[in-house]
Amino acid sequence: MSIPVRPIVRPATLGDYQALCALFEELDEFHRQARPDFFRPFEGPARTWAQVGQWLAGPGTTVLVAEGQEGVVGLAVLLTRPRAAFAGAVPRKVVELDNLVVRAGQRGREVGKCLLAATMDWSRGLGATHVEVAVHAFNRDARRFYERFGFSASIERLVLAA
Repeated sequence: MSIPVRPIVRPATLGDYQALCALFEELDEFHRQARPDFFRPFEGPARTWAQVGQWLAGPGTTVLVAEGQEGVVGLAVLLTRPRAAFAGAVPRKVVELDNLVVRAGQRGREVGKCLLAATMDWSRGLGATHVEVAVHAFNRDARRFYERFGFSASIERLVLAA
């Protein structure tokens, strides 16, 4: 019996573009299947070269990838949010975990855990006070994953079609 090798997490490069698009497409298809009233197929690539390049250019943004024996098996998109303009808000520096994707065949192998640990390290290195992630209500598995690491609900967004 072979022992699974933990993936190596590193900053993405534009050389990872095709692997990133494949992961984004997997994520997007999951969302389209769950909520076709909200999500539709893209015309063109799952994310443009320019968009990925902008994330990689930083300094308050990045894409991390988890690389295993099979190549890139996961990603995390990190964006620093601007400080709240509301004078009554406690000053915070927030990194938004915009997307965390693990290839379907790689789930349960600690890829997400490694990406989340690297997310926290990157965020602390930037001086962030908080990391936040939005999870769609239909994605209960993702919510449980984040809650296991100590994330807790802050705002629940309710939607009503007009």
